[in-house]
Amino acid sequence: MNSNLFHNILNVVIALLGVVTAVLLATGCTTLPGGGLECSKSLISPEYTSIAIAGLGLLKTVINIVRDGPAGLVKPQPPVK
Repeated sequence: MNSNLFHNILNVVIALLGVVTAVLLATGCTTLPGGGLECSKSLISPEYTSIAIAGLGLLKTVINIVRDGPAGLVKPQPPVK
């Protein structure tokens, strides 16, 4: 598997975790006055989805740095042929 395929798989997984967070809200999580989520009635803890989203985003950045070097994070991408 090349790094671009893996990078795009991570994009899909991150999007799906966003959907899971929406499902948490739809299945019983409520927003507290301070902005936190209270999910004692939900099947999945929001901490797990938050950790997963942050970890996958960090992994994507590491993949970009390994693949293109630190300067690759700011250089313009070549056009698709």
